[in-house]
Amino acid sequence: MKEEIMVYSILIILAIIIAIYLGEKLDINTGLVALALAYLIGCFVLGMSISDLLATFPTKLFLVIFTLALFFNFAVVNGTLEKIAQLLLYRFQKQTNWLPLILYFITALVSGMGAGFFTSVAVMGAIAMALCKSSGMNKLHASFAVSLGSLSGANFMYSAHGVLFNSLLSETAVADQANILTRDIFVVSFIYPIFIMLILMFFDRKNSPITELNIEKPEVFSKKQKVNISLIILLMVIVLGVPMLANFMPENEIIQFINSRTDITLLAVVFAIAAYLLKLAEDKPKEVMARVPWNTLWLVSGVGMLIDVAVEAGTIDLLASMINNMPSIIVPIAVAIIAGVMSIFSSTLGVVAPLMFPMIAGIIGPAGYSASLIAVAIIIGAQSTALAPFSTGGSLILGNSGLSEEDSKKFYSDLLYKATPIGLGFAIIATLILMFIL
Repeated sequence: MKEEIMVYSILIILAIIIAIYLGEKLDINTGLVALALAYLIGCFVLGMSISDLLATFPTKLFLVIFTLALFFNFAVVNGTLEKIAQLLLYRFQKQTNWLPLILYFITALVSGMGAGFFTSVAVMGAIAMALCKSSGMNKLHASFAVSLGSLSGANFMYSAHGVLFNSLLSETAVADQANILTRDIFVVSFIYPIFIMLILMFFDRKNSPITELNIEKPEVFSKKQKVNISLIILLMVIVLGVPMLANFMPENEIIQFINSRTDITLLAVVFAIAAYLLKLAEDKPKEVMARVPWNTLWLVSGVGMLIDVAVEAGTIDLLASMINNMPSIIVPIAVAIIAGVMSIFSSTLGVVAPLMFPMIAGIIGPAGYSASLIAVAIIIGAQSTALAPFSTGGSLILGNSGLSEEDSKKFYSDLLYKATPIGLGFAIIATLILMFIL
């Protein structure tokens, strides 16, 4: 039986590698390749029925990503989020010594308000590179600020990544802790980059003096942009407020009824329809739908099905046991490093999290660590290498740098040989510290 599981596991790991390779080599969605391989291995090797295979399609996950992106895209299309960023930079332009840290907080806010990782990196990356030219700010520090800010904001419990992590964790053996783990992932991924930025700024304080900025005051928010901000705030108030009321008023049947039927995924659809009716996209309503991250949707769905086939074959338990064969003292650090290395070549959302979250239960039992520590190690490890130039974050920042060919090559090397190992190094140190906290 063990030999059979080993053969199946090797086959599935090869399938994951092939899916990633073909996705990159042929420029096709890795998720589609994973879906095809899930069908071939699941039905013809493991003997799963078609209905069993189709049942592995992550419907909830698909809807979470789709509905949140649809609603928050209005704020992207009508320029609300970009104007918020510009307004905040204008307000803090005199604080030049703290510019990288300010850039981090602004990016986190923009990302957390619904822009998500990809849009935040694209919008704030362009702004950051322009600020580097005008102020002399270190490009690597600006890159860290934008990347880490975009990730920490998106990791907010009710933002894109946060809801996705919650959905993935809810399908694992630690489902009862999904809300707590999602919260801990956000708290750590928001706080520890602050220390990273402070350390980078301290060691570079004499090398990169930042000149005073002269940013013109942005125009005031339009009527539709104000309505859009109000809708975002209202959605957050409902999603955060109703559960709080339910906790304070456990005997109130009406509040409990509303709380049991309050779901951010479906609320986002209601609010998106309201935004359509209010014409918040102005003359670009089709762009709202076009900006939905369809590639990410199919990536997460296809790989998710292949991971479920891996669970059926016993691969996840086998990988977890292999990690547990390491000395227990290095297990969390090993988890962070494995996640970080995997993320250089693949997606955190589409590959790393779906593959490693199901291992949490298998790791914490023998190793004796908390589920929070392992979940956090997976995410901060995976997200620490987001600046690799062939990952989404690094490539977007590099593409928006506006540098000459020669300077662009140097910046590419800096992202690959400086930012990537530095990011992973900070994740390892953070994990080591968290071993004494979580």
